[in-house]
Amino acid sequence: MAKQHEPKRVIYYRDAANEDYAGTDIDTKSVGADFPFAPIGAIWKFFAFIAYYVIAAPLVFFYCYMFCGFRVKNRKAIRKIRKTGFFLYANHSHFTDAFLAPIVAFPKRAYVIVGPDTVSIKGLRNFVQMVGAIPIPDVFSGMPSFLNAIRLRIEENCCISVFPEAHMWNFCTFLRPLKSGSFRYPIHLGVPSVAVAVTYQQRKLPFLKKPRRTVFISDPFYPDGSLPQKEAQRKLQDEVEAFLREKLDTYSTYKYYDYRKAED
Repeated sequence: MAKQHEPKRVIYYRDAANEDYAGTDIDTKSVGADFPFAPIGAIWKFFAFIAYYVIAAPLVFFYCYMFCGFRVKNRKAIRKIRKTGFFLYANHSHFTDAFLAPIVAFPKRAYVIVGPDTVSIKGLRNFVQMVGAIPIPDVFSGMPSFLNAIRLRIEENCCISVFPEAHMWNFCTFLRPLKSGSFRYPIHLGVPSVAVAVTYQQRKLPFLKKPRRTVFISDPFYPDGSLPQKEAQRKLQDEVEAFLREKLDTYSTYKYYDYRKAED
């Protein structure tokens, strides 16, 4: 039973599937067929290595463990798929969710599927791509290049993280509806997936108001080759959803922000 406390903020919502509370104010640029989804030049790769392993990864580990109170459970599950590329599916409740794949998959290289706004920040596009951002195109003409980039990174035995809730709700403690299209990638490419649940608990020290996070990793889910693609996709979604919902319902016990369904 969670302790009774007064949440910092109460948010009333109507549409759990489509409302967005990320709070960003970015002038989003279009991502189309001419966007470089997966640069492969030698110079790019050199600077991407420096950006990821020398700059970003140490900062990510330090910030998440020292300031956010990360605790990771069942890391051994990743050993079973260390020789292949895989997808990581997580609930989306904080900007640090983008750091899950580098933490969970390390030392394997990790990427994250993001919205076009992430690569629209002036002067930072190259850097955010170097540390793993792959934006979803906002025009259909960009889809072939985007999917080719996903295939390339999986063939390089990388981890790619996906947020099937689509929108970020800060410190949300329950699972929102998942977008079914998010689960087509591992089925199409024939690779495993893991689910990662970020749960929130109250800290023991009273002056630390923000919750700590316990991160649960599932055992790998494998595409069911005996099923048609759509049915296999649905099966994967059900498996991921069941894991995330069970962990959030059981272990996400501290409502720093309290999301409540608005009455009509």
